[in-house]
Amino acid sequence: MTSRTALALMIVMWSVSTTRAEPPTTLDISTAEELQRAFSKPVTSLHVRLTAGEYDLTPVPYTDPMCGNCPDPDTRVETSTGLHIRGADMVVIEGPRTGEAKIITNAGYGILIEDCTLAVLTRITVTGGQRSSDSNATDGAIVVRNSEVHIASSEIRDNLGHPQVVRETVAGIAGIVGREGSDMRIGSNRIIRNSWDGIALYRDAKAEIADNLIDGVDSATGETIGGGRGVGIGITWNAQATVRNNLVTRYWKGIGIFVDAQAIVEGNVIEDILTWGIALWGAGDGEPRGDIRSNVIYKTGACGVSIAATTEREDAGELRSNLIMQAAQNSAYDSPEYFCAQCALAISSQPEHFVIRDNVFHDNRRASDDLPDHDDEAAFMRAVQRECERWQAHRVLRESQFVETMCDGDDLCE
Repeated sequence: MTSRTALALMIVMWSVSTTRAEPPTTLDISTAEELQRAFSKPVTSLHVRLTAGEYDLTPVPYTDPMCGNCPDPDTRVETSTGLHIRGADMVVIEGPRTGEAKIITNAGYGILIEDCTLAVLTRITVTGGQRSSDSNATDGAIVVRNSEVHIASSEIRDNLGHPQVVRETVAGIAGIVGREGSDMRIGSNRIIRNSWDGIALYRDAKAEIADNLIDGVDSATGETIGGGRGVGIGITWNAQATVRNNLVTRYWKGIGIFVDAQAIVEGNVIEDILTWGIALWGAGDGEPRGDIRSNVIYKTGACGVSIAATTEREDAGELRSNLIMQAAQNSAYDSPEYFCAQCALAISSQPEHFVIRDNVFHDNRRASDDLPDHDDEAAFMRAVQRECERWQAHRVLRESQFVETMCDGDDLCE
């Protein structure tokens, strides 16, 4: 956990414990049966301390009254839950300081949090989700609706689902899903090898996403079932997010701002991506807004950045001071009909007031000579040298291939 995230979580825990007339009930739990029993009905205030071990949950059928990613949100969806936390003033689920509390959900909505004033999940592992056969289900290891939720220092991994069900539904199981009315702080987690988006935000969702590793591991796509089949971080419909200092790797797509979403995307490393690195996409009639600053995009199959949006708003956002290297490497995507023009920076439609400046490029591929070539190796290396110290000091970013190659290998930080 970074010092900033740790401090934020300590402040949350302290404020919760001191502002209530009575402290929350504390339960020390060591079995799956105890854990599910604790949340078998709505709770008021509860602090759960898990001992190290496995919590193999029994899934319960669940009818979602709304669809998170349908054109008509009033579409009922059938799925299942492993742990359903609802109606609480405050809930804390805390794993041990040593050892692992592994929650095997066996469900589509692994941990579903609804109508909670505040919920805190920390030091837990959430795994073993099972994909619902309803293709409209926004299945995820953790799904949040109408709640403020803090998720920190946890692992969300290996939520894959049955291969045949995933093939039939196309969508797999996401790591964290923000639904209607969710307001999340997602910090210092390892979101690894899940079969759909690492983090997905849908209608009326908000999130601060910082200092996380989001790794698909398998770079799976199409008929291949495994981790990384979606978008590393997807912000869609009218969701809002601040996305800072995350490492997104081995995914089908990197970070997407879609339809009417608004996002600040700053200081992230996006690398080893099958298609595009960052996309601002209006889906025809949407008006997304993105402040996309100081990110690294390294090794993409399709374009590095795709801008495909229109808006008349004067604060349309910007693409500034990003570093793009080895984009557009897969000739199978040379046709712009697939994703974007096959080059480092693909602009199919740029809002009038969207500012593009101070981005630097190196060793990128173009499908044809008529596409733009922004490469400037000297400027790129100067930009890398300025940032190496920051990247290497960051607990997550220093794990990236790019930082290891460009800072350690070339001794640019000395």
